[in-house]
Amino acid sequence: MSRTTTAWRRIRKLAWERDKKNNAVCHLCLQPIDYTLPPSSCESAWEPDHIMVFKDHPELELDLMNIAASHRRCNRARGSRNDIEVGRHSRIW
Repeated sequence: MSRTTTAWRRIRKLAWERDKKNNAVCHLCLQPIDYTLPPSSCESAWEPDHIMVFKDHPELELDLMNIAASHRRCNRARGSRNDIEVGRHSRIW
């Protein structure tokens, strides 16, 4: 996947606007995202996450419905794995 294509930048922008408007929480840890930070700028900033990972589902690369809000740290920790429970807390509260 090329992160520099016009199509990807458009989908990323649409996802950012949707998630910011809805104040979406991270779909991986269910904690709030700081939307005052520029996207992907630090560990707690918003970053788009492919729900069905691109590695296994390249046809969903530009499907807005396959993009979920996440923290940069959560998305990077998940990587390209599909073997996680979405919405599971990282520790017992």
